[in-house]
Amino acid sequence: MSRRSGLGAAGTLIAACLFGAALLFSLLAGAGVYRQVQQRTSESADRRLGLSYLMARVHAYDADGMVSAGDFHGADALCLYEESDGTRYETVLYVYDGYLRELLYEEGAELELPDGEPITEAQSLSVTERNGLLSLRYVDATGTEGLAEVYVRSGD
Repeated sequence: MSRRSGLGAAGTLIAACLFGAALLFSLLAGAGVYRQVQQRTSESADRRLGLSYLMARVHAYDADGMVSAGDFHGADALCLYEESDGTRYETVLYVYDGYLRELLYEEGAELELPDGEPITEAQSLSVTERNGLLSLRYVDATGTEGLAEVYVRSGD
């Protein structure tokens, strides 16, 4: 009888080890899937960041400022204007050296392309305006192109 109980205990131990190994394998597989989903989500958010940022800036300035397509030292730029205490300021958003950049300065100041604050990686930005319709064509760091169009209210 003692022999049978030893076999039963060994069988139980083997079953427990198999269950533990299967559980460990499932946890490792789940962690791998989670890591892939997290990476894809992060990449997707990065792709949308630049164009979403540009549109948010247009909407923020369109309420009480002026929005226009422009040129900043040879680079297409989104130009946003505002006035505070009698001083006129310009914010330009443009792509330079692999980054979407933003630069706020007092109108007339002498600044250059590298002076802008990097926002996110990007390849290009094209800004056009026609009959009040502002078109933004943005290419992110991965080469994905996005297009956004909005009618500018502040020009009216």
